[in-house]
Amino acid sequence: MDVHAPHEPIHGVKDFLLHLLTITVGLLIAVGIEGCVERHREHKLANEARATMREEIEDNSKVMEGAVADVQKEKSLMQKNMDLLSRIQVNPKDQESDGPSINASFSNKSLKGTAWKTAQTTGALGYMPYAEAQRYADIYQAQDAFLAAQDKNWEDQSQLLGVIGKTNLGHGPVTREQASLMMERFGIWKGHLMYLDLMAKLTSLSDKAFLEGKEGPKSLHEDFGGGK
Repeated sequence: MDVHAPHEPIHGVKDFLLHLLTITVGLLIAVGIEGCVERHREHKLANEARATMREEIEDNSKVMEGAVADVQKEKSLMQKNMDLLSRIQVNPKDQESDGPSINASFSNKSLKGTAWKTAQTTGALGYMPYAEAQRYADIYQAQDAFLAAQDKNWEDQSQLLGVIGKTNLGHGPVTREQASLMMERFGIWKGHLMYLDLMAKLTSLSDKAFLEGKEGPKSLHEDFGGGK
């Protein structure tokens, strides 16, 4: 708003006060309109962020349902490998003539996070209530933890291939020494799978709870004992 000088001379205090009042009212109206426009922009930005993040979480939730099931299969397969190698450690003759059948594989899931990053960049989270913004942060932090845990599987596979190459594994029966080296690598891999399983469940439950309008999980635990 531009403030202009009076078009006519001011005659007395009354005219001066009237002119001053006019300017003040005009400024207040301008500031009020500007504030309304800004609040509308912030409200729109927050709502757009909510919509895109919800859509993103819905897509990720579907992916995580499959991820939880896949990790369970991978854990079961890993335990079978370790049971087999454990028997060979005790009795190297307890295997087929051409060596044991050992399987090691894993799935790799991709999750979306663009809407979350955009909400951070645009400042949309700052226009939401603290509890709501924290809820989104918890969901995507769980997702990041899952993806980081998943990356460990690539490292585990590489380490396993190193052992296979070093010991010439796969050419005839497995020796007790080879079985011990494999057991060490599979033991580390199993530990990573257990943590991956925990993060997969946490991410999946957090997504589902949000979409259903329920409170997310506070804590999860995994038995890292020696049992199966």
